[in-house]
Amino acid sequence: MSPRSPVPLAAKLFGAIGLGAAILGAIGAISLRLIDPVPAVPDAFGFSDIALVGFEVMGVTFASVGTLLVIRRPRNAIGWCMVLIGIGYGVGGFWAATTFSVAAIGTESAMRTVQFTGWLTVLFTTLGGIVFAIGFIFPTGRGHTPRWDRWIRLCAVSGPFWLLMILFQPGPLNIFPTIENPMAFAPDLRPSLGMQYSQLVLAGLPAFMAVLVWSLVSRYRLAGATERQQLKWFALAIGVSIGAVSVAGFGAVVSDDPPAAGLAVFGFAGALVPVAIGIAILRHHLYDIDRIISRTIAYAIVTGTLGVIFTALLLSLTGAMATVAGGETIAAAASTLTAFALFQPIRRRVQLAVDRRFDRSRYDADTTVRTFAARLRGDLDLGTVRAEIVATATSAVRPASAGVWLRSESR
Repeated sequence: MSPRSPVPLAAKLFGAIGLGAAILGAIGAISLRLIDPVPAVPDAFGFSDIALVGFEVMGVTFASVGTLLVIRRPRNAIGWCMVLIGIGYGVGGFWAATTFSVAAIGTESAMRTVQFTGWLTVLFTTLGGIVFAIGFIFPTGRGHTPRWDRWIRLCAVSGPFWLLMILFQPGPLNIFPTIENPMAFAPDLRPSLGMQYSQLVLAGLPAFMAVLVWSLVSRYRLAGATERQQLKWFALAIGVSIGAVSVAGFGAVVSDDPPAAGLAVFGFAGALVPVAIGIAILRHHLYDIDRIISRTIAYAIVTGTLGVIFTALLLSLTGAMATVAGGETIAAAASTLTAFALFQPIRRRVQLAVDRRFDRSRYDADTTVRTFAARLRGDLDLGTVRAEIVATATSAVRPASAGVWLRSESR
């Protein structure tokens, strides 16, 4: 593709505008909250200042990596989608901060303005939902089979319908239950549905996630070695993000006062997704993912095991030393020291077991090196050493040819 062709020029303009909008939105949102730290609108889905910062970080990260991909891979739709996501979160956060500030004024005209700033918040933040659609086209920018291509086209047609339904639904706004929708003109289907449209979307989220996982598994089974490594990066990041948004969604459903931590965790965890996508598509340190997955799983198991051991020891020692002066302090200290002493032995055993399953290449390499060292520990014959080196290198990396060059004594 020629560098002067219109597609790269359009890509550069789109990326620059998108990244600029996300950065300006983030700066405006955070600055406004610092200048005017008024309380958030009540029942705003557990929104808080730390959650706002998390969303802005996620928006700028998406826009930055998306711009890089749009310029480097302009024919891949993923970069273009990521720029839109970055605009959604970056600019949406600005309108959310504006909504909080205007709502604090409290006058009748201010409340009318709040309805429109709240509506703009819903409009832009809803664009962030494209992040879950990326899973169907990652990493090539299209479906991996004709059947999945048809599914993607169906989603592309039905997605705007759901967006319009959320934006123009009668009643309260999607993320601001105390603010009425000023743009409502669609028929009110809530009585027949028995729920708000936003609740309907949340109810359908598990089914959508199941289809997303199905798509990723299907693509993984048909993929080659490189694409499988790319999918591992994406799956790890999107798994963390889905877990975080599930916490936020669950808190909103079961509590009248949703915890702010859910959205904050989602915002910062969601920033991992664009980083993982950029590494996967640009293939920078692509094959490090096996080690990252292995370490993540190993430390999660070790942390959980030590937590159980610490809790069990603390409870048992506290009960046994209840009559001793300072028994609780002694029990806590003994439990902490025991957990600390067990950390390295447990970590080594768990890491070895996890590497055997999730980082096989490193496990095999370590095994090969240990075996090689054990064979040569007492061997002083130069010919045998040379043969062992060639055999080990051939077994480990399978070169087309291998040999050992020895410098002559005269040199």
